[in-house]
Amino acid sequence: MAMSKRREARFEVVVEQGGKPNIDGIFDDEKSATERANFLLRLAKFPVVRVVKVTGTGREETIFQKSSSGGAKLTTISPIEEANLCTGVLQVFSFDSRMTLLRLLRGYWDDQSVIPSEQLHRYYPLRYFEREALLFNPALSRLAAIQAPMLGLKPHERYDQITRLFAGLKELAQASDTLAPFDQALMRGGISGLLQAALDRPAEERDRIVTHAFGTLLEPHREWGAKLAAVLRLHREGDAENARLVDEFSAEIVDGREPIRALIGYAPDLGSAILALLAALRGDLDDRLPHTEPLLALSDVLGSDSPEMGASGGAFPRTREALLNRIRGGLDGLTPLTRTGPASDARAFGAIVDGMIAFDGFMGGPAMAESLTRRGKTVWAAGGSDLPFEETMMRLAGRFDTAAGRLGYLLDLGTSAYGHGKISTVIQHVADEFNRVKSAAELAAPGASLQEVREGLGRRLRAAGIPRGLADGLIAKIASIPDGQRISITGSGIPAGSRIASPIPEVTVDVHAPHAPRLTLSFQGRTVALPDAGGDIVIGRAAECGIVLDHASASRRHAVVRLRDGAFTLEDLSRNGTRLVRQNGEQRLLTLGDVVPLSGRGEIVIGSLDLGEHPARIAWDVSGR
Repeated sequence: MAMSKRREARFEVVVEQGGKPNIDGIFDDEKSATERANFLLRLAKFPVVRVVKVTGTGREETIFQKSSSGGAKLTTISPIEEANLCTGVLQVFSFDSRMTLLRLLRGYWDDQSVIPSEQLHRYYPLRYFEREALLFNPALSRLAAIQAPMLGLKPHERYDQITRLFAGLKELAQASDTLAPFDQALMRGGISGLLQAALDRPAEERDRIVTHAFGTLLEPHREWGAKLAAVLRLHREGDAENARLVDEFSAEIVDGREPIRALIGYAPDLGSAILALLAALRGDLDDRLPHTEPLLALSDVLGSDSPEMGASGGAFPRTREALLNRIRGGLDGLTPLTRTGPASDARAFGAIVDGMIAFDGFMGGPAMAESLTRRGKTVWAAGGSDLPFEETMMRLAGRFDTAAGRLGYLLDLGTSAYGHGKISTVIQHVADEFNRVKSAAELAAPGASLQEVREGLGRRLRAAGIPRGLADGLIAKIASIPDGQRISITGSGIPAGSRIASPIPEVTVDVHAPHAPRLTLSFQGRTVALPDAGGDIVIGRAAECGIVLDHASASRRHAVVRLRDGAFTLEDLSRNGTRLVRQNGEQRLLTLGDVVPLSGRGEIVIGSLDLGEHPARIAWDVSGR
């Protein structure tokens, strides 16, 4: 029995900041814990470092404690405006939830030298975090304030729910030893081995299993460079699921203080810092500068499709998004781009704008289009007044050499909240730009089918709020161009002006065929139809969806109805499922990835009675067959 208790004992290295304890790490033996404590003392970062022995019965004993003259910086929450909604404890392990925690508690993760995927499975760090007065209560209060309106609750009611979720998280952490076989599967067989081992487990447990395995892999590495290198070693080209997971964990690691500092290097001002981040995105990091090997390897992956990728395309989209968020944060602030005056600011801004140019707009899509336009108004100010919106918009559009780029920027700007407030101006310039198009070659390389053109163009015009009549006219203009000259502005990754050597297949589609199949979706008095709306209709909570739901249990992109080769299908994209009710009364519950054909009539039902919701009932009707 004594041997069992000794084996169960753990040694916590605890540091004090602002008079509050934080667990730096947990070790199985006293020697390793003491070595870590002495290392932290040499950093002179913390006023007090101690080693606490915790027995299997929970009894604590301080066996090492020393003081230094450094540290005492307070760690608080960071301001956020959006937060991923979790209704069950297993959803806390999802990527979107982890990134919410990462950004809300950025200072805490940086100080602990960990990422959420590591900490969420560790009972003792969770317990100590709960005692952090400057972090725990403010963090829960901020999440409650953001999420309460989503659920129709008062903030204190959502606060109580989040408290219960945290209690459930600690219970799972105490039982995390049961996930050890999956850790071994990752170590032995890489990501494919891990996913194979997890096949028999319920889908809702996958994120917990995967994050525990990756957290175990990363835990021995105290520095972010070593963590990033460990993740990148798992990357296998040509495996989509492998790339998705490597991308997610790379984003979680890179979106921290020290990696960003390493990417920025010795940048003397904000403009130089943003240009350094852009170099990383485009695979242009200078290997003569003191960048770490993992950053250079990551930059090579990020730039693998550069500079031809679309505004939201490219490899590792989650990592790209994390870096683009940092760029937007710099552009949205009030800090000048340089320290040498307005003329230097304008030159630096021009370099940033040119570096952001992608195939069909600026990298970063609508959000970046808004940030660049807002910054452009102030950078190009004259006589003490900001440059007018329309002139700023036209200057930015003029940075593109192709109509595809100009149209992509204008449509992204119209989709953003800022541009949508001035939509009439944006619409006029979209129409003018289309009127100047004389050949498909002005927009992109030839080769795309008419269906691809109509889908991509219809989707972006609809998202930007372009009136239906004008949108139809613009699509008809593209459809009238001969097949050999047709184009795509959907971000196909082909640079403007390039030519395709292989023959272009002839595509003939009569968009006005009277007997073509047609599907109509009806919800709350609104009707959307395929093929009128393009090739896809997405249903979900996101504002850009074709049918927008106000249901807490609905995902941002919950389900999608598609038209392919004259047939309609419904695919579930959610975590909570979608119920299909056919006209004959037959019902089926779809889960993530399920695809079913749609014919006749019926209803798509989304919502949870357990949350007190009235499920959304979206009627479909297929005709014309």
